[in-house]
Amino acid sequence: MDRPILMIEDEPMFSELVTRTFANEGYEVVVETTGRGGLAAFGALHPQVVILDLRLPDMDGFDVCRAIRSESQVPIVILSSKSDEMNKVLGLELGADDYATKPFSPRELLARVRAIQRRVGERPEHPPVLEVDGYSVDFKRREVRSGDEVVELTAREFDVLRYLAEHRGEAVSRQDLFSRVWGQDFLGRSRTVDAHVAAVRAKLPDLALTTLRGVGYRLEDS
Repeated sequence: MDRPILMIEDEPMFSELVTRTFANEGYEVVVETTGRGGLAAFGALHPQVVILDLRLPDMDGFDVCRAIRSESQVPIVILSSKSDEMNKVLGLELGADDYATKPFSPRELLARVRAIQRRVGERPEHPPVLEVDGYSVDFKRREVRSGDEVVELTAREFDVLRYLAEHRGEAVSRQDLFSRVWGQDFLGRSRTVDAHVAAVRAKLPDLALTTLRGVGYRLEDS
């Protein structure tokens, strides 16, 4: 039996609609109405996807996202009634795979979940720890070390490094990097990609990362 989808949402009418819609497509949805309950269920269920509302009665949804991402790469879809750019950027920086602004239909949410699952399914297999240009990249712990020192990367910087490492030796376009890491259409977001790549370069100066003018980037295969 497939693992369930965990929905952390305190609006019963909406969660019931989502549960019913997903059930019609063969998905089991487990609903928790608090952040603490959601974290406990996450540890017990090991869900395939987490759908996370930001407005919870006991915890900030961002804190729940941070706690989940610190120990797992499970896909996370954030739900919010806040459409401002700051909240969206923060959610994505904390490692969420998508950010949906209410109101929207359960069918749209289902489409977003399926899109994320397709992207995750396309990720190539890689060892749990990869040595890259003298750096040790631990995918499970989401940790990068230079010798004995931990290099602090944001969640999104780590995801950029991971995608480049997974496609080492290949040309990776800005459009592909944005859609695979941020999980959205590109829509001219080259500045976002370039800023994160620049941050990775600054923190990992020995990384053999080449800029391909007019295309994107390539992490050289040494």
